[in-house]
Amino acid sequence: MRFESRPSHSSSYSSSGYAGGDSGKNPGLRRVFSDIVMIAFWGAMIPGFLWIGNAAGF
Repeated sequence: MRFESRPSHSSSYSSSGYAGGDSGKNPGLRRVFSDIVMIAFWGAMIPGFLWIGNAAGF
């Protein structure tokens, strides 16, 4: 099997807007918004699980 030494553009990291041909370009507003929503969602899960556990008597 022969391996190429050039970088592949099929990786999800390079196609996400954070790296690639325009590495100096800022990520798009949609990508930043989705990251903030994901962090807020996961941050809300911790007190949510604690509240559900407390309500269940654990």
